[in-house]
Amino acid sequence: KSLFDGFYHLYPSLEQQWAYYARYIDFMLRELASQPYLDLRSLIGHKDYFILSTNVDTQAEKTFPDERTCNYQGSFAHLQCKQPCCDELFDASPYVERMLAGMAGFEVLSEDIPRCPHCSWQLVPWVRDDTFLQGAAWRESLGRYERFVCERSDRRVLLLELGVGEMTPGIITLPFWSMTAKLPDAHLLSVNISGGSAPLQLGSKAG
Repeated sequence: KSLFDGFYHLYPSLEQQWAYYARYIDFMLRELASQPYLDLRSLIGHKDYFILSTNVDTQAEKTFPDERTCNYQGSFAHLQCKQPCCDELFDASPYVERMLAGMAGFEVLSEDIPRCPHCSWQLVPWVRDDTFLQGAAWRESLGRYERFVCERSDRRVLLLELGVGEMTPGIITLPFWSMTAKLPDAHLLSVNISGGSAPLQLGSKAG
């Protein structure tokens, strides 16, 4: 089993679920920017770039400035109301610290389960699910990405598809194929462990 499997496991209680969440999120928050991200920054940091990420592990925001990133699937750095009753994201750190401090065995204290300050409903990690908050912060970051692409549609553009899996092709893979085909001077470079290659119709514009 992986950490990912543990996140979506059905726990017998909220106290046990949040015991896992708290340790999982704490690990994500404490982990330093990894070498592949640092290498990417050294390659493109001096260029005109934008990062569209489907990772929720906080690595992108640790490496690149907010104005040049869009975390399309959210981030474990934040919590949101599960309903959601409000368009607000909450820093996960103080909630995680409190749960870890009071944890006994593999359960957090019931009173430490994160609650929305507005409606008292449960807070949940701000990552893609059926209650995911596509609020102002999410729309703003997506808008930055869309403007970046639109304003450079007539320039030389290199689309780097790095480590993209097959779970959500509609976010990066398929739009990148479309942009490569439509933009006059766009080229696509895919570097993935698994997954199919770009359509043959893209010819020399894809590699």
